[in-house]
Amino acid sequence: MEDERQNRCRAALKRWLKFASDNLLRHVSGHPELAYYGTGESAHWAVQSNMNVVAALAVAGVEEADPAMVERALSLFRYAMRTHVTGDLAATDGAQWGRHWISVLGAERMTHGANALEPYFTAEDRERYRAFRFSEADFLLREYPVKANMLNSSGENRPESNIWNGGFLWRAALDYPDAPDAALWREKGTRFLLNGISHALDAASEQRFDGRPLREWHVGFNFTPNYSLDHHGYMNVGYSIICLSNLAMLYFNFRERGQRLPEALSLHVDDLWRTVKNFFFDDGRLLRIGGDTRARYTYCQCYALPALWLAAGFLRDADAVRLRARYLELLLREQACNCDGSFYGERLRGIREQSTYYYTRLESDPALVLSQELRWRRFAALPEPAAEPLPECLWSDPFHGAYLRKNRRAVRSFVQRGAAGPVALCLPADRSDLAEWEGNLFCRIGLHRCEVRQGRSSGRVGADCFVHCGSVTYVESQPYGEGEGHYPVAESRFAVAALPDGRSMLLLERVVVLKESTFDRVIPVNLQIPNDLYNGFRRSYRAERECRETAALPDAAETIDTGCRKLTIEGRLTVAALGGVESLWIFRPAEREAALLHAPALKSLYIETVGGDAGAPFRRYPAGTVLADTATALAVDAPETFAAAGEFLSTADGVRGVRIRGVDGVQYRLLANFGDGEAEASGVLLAAGEAVLQQEVQGEFETI
Repeated sequence: MEDERQNRCRAALKRWLKFASDNLLRHVSGHPELAYYGTGESAHWAVQSNMNVVAALAVAGVEEADPAMVERALSLFRYAMRTHVTGDLAATDGAQWGRHWISVLGAERMTHGANALEPYFTAEDRERYRAFRFSEADFLLREYPVKANMLNSSGENRPESNIWNGGFLWRAALDYPDAPDAALWREKGTRFLLNGISHALDAASEQRFDGRPLREWHVGFNFTPNYSLDHHGYMNVGYSIICLSNLAMLYFNFRERGQRLPEALSLHVDDLWRTVKNFFFDDGRLLRIGGDTRARYTYCQCYALPALWLAAGFLRDADAVRLRARYLELLLREQACNCDGSFYGERLRGIREQSTYYYTRLESDPALVLSQELRWRRFAALPEPAAEPLPECLWSDPFHGAYLRKNRRAVRSFVQRGAAGPVALCLPADRSDLAEWEGNLFCRIGLHRCEVRQGRSSGRVGADCFVHCGSVTYVESQPYGEGEGHYPVAESRFAVAALPDGRSMLLLERVVVLKESTFDRVIPVNLQIPNDLYNGFRRSYRAERECRETAALPDAAETIDTGCRKLTIEGRLTVAALGGVESLWIFRPAEREAALLHAPALKSLYIETVGGDAGAPFRRYPAGTVLADTATALAVDAPETFAAAGEFLSTADGVRGVRIRGVDGVQYRLLANFGDGEAEASGVLLAAGEAVLQQEVQGEFETI
């Protein structure tokens, strides 16, 4: 099985390299011996993508004993070295690259490829590579400080860059032990590494690294006490993965070169992995409970593969071995959907047409990690894969207002500080293809550009449940009108509860307009259902006795009124509108919609939306308009009777509630105070912004 998998990876990489050679590689005018991948600019992602392809070509060329492929890798490598600030040429944009906080990332990711190419280097190659490494090491040693901070807003949350910069310094020190600054490189590299996966308790730790206690190395902590990460300003599972991936590149490089591992490499790796392992579906897809601001299932998803190699090879984790094999199947499956050998040519067609720079960056990442897969097999014997799916998970993080309850049957999560605001998930544990993050299950308010400001937040957890109450304000951050201000336009107050039955979830939400505004659409409930290549481009929806199947990417946008308030999707996930919505609609766009938050025109996934009537598009709403006042219930593998007797509870003083019988047959009640002062509900006194979850015991409701 393992040999067959390696052969399939090798074949996939070869197909992609032919696609890249035919479409994405260019020769340098006046220098036919040099070539570059993508745009060839000096901008950092162009440089790094070029180095990704150097590694892919180098490993494939050595694996296949193909001199032409090795020579092509060398031509891209030489372009990178000669357009560096130590070189003699400019890149395609007329500038040179280097001596920047991220400029060594490409070299770190290319490490295994450089090792493969080393026997083919000329004396000039060796000297240029040495000059590049000395220059960057000097910059990191003398000009770039080590900083760390848990808050993204500080501008100093630098876990992943501290790791790759520290790794670069250590590699240079060990590869050039006679360099005048080798000892200083190691010392600064240690400080970078120890402030990568850094934790608040490190400030007082006596654990020793290179002869000194950790507290003396400590600059700041990047991770929350529960090992979540605020990178890019939200609970960012993806960048926890990036941190582990760079440590993997270091670990396997030192293994390959027979060099001792820096002591700092191991700090909190096991702690972070134990947390990150919770954020996987069993098929290897990342469970990004906080959302994703990038193209779906691309960049950080790709770097899950080296992260899994680290957990398998360094930590000897059998679950990681299983996840690695299953994720490879996903990656190869997507490539098989593209007749040209690309990895994303079909799904990211819109990005390919609009941004060569961004598209070529994304295409290079799967090629890189497949080359790591092939190279690292030479230096690591992995344990046997786990026979069973991942164990149950009970995890929470107060800073992000984040909760995850996962068992063999269902995934239920909520994050207040998500990428696009609050996001909730309730999904079958074996159906990762049903997962979409952006604002899922919270009223969609169509704005050109939207900033989310956090409001109040409180919650509590139980053995297999949680309840959270909070609020956020939506700000139109880039309005069209010249001179127009950035105004708060709407406020959402909400409560979310995962019930102790292990399979269902309740949501209450009230959204009010704060300033007269135009929204291109308003969709209460907003359950997002991807319908793309991962599920064969078809979805089924059952409403009462009628079953409807949808095919992705229709010729024109379509809205379907189901005529009822309960739907079951794929026979597995049931959603019921218990209040505020008369009928559930299915909204079907004509094109892929999941967008990059920084570039809304770049789309990456086709998504259908289940929600209340959106009303007329581009409608003007006066201040005080209630956009949503809803109660929603969801359940995995629910009986036909689920939500039949569900009841929405509402009072004029801001109290909202919902009562329902869970899939375990127990009556539950969620009560929330959305007002600004204390209020009483069903005999319970609630502070402003407080919610309680109750269950019926012998005819009386008791708080859980």
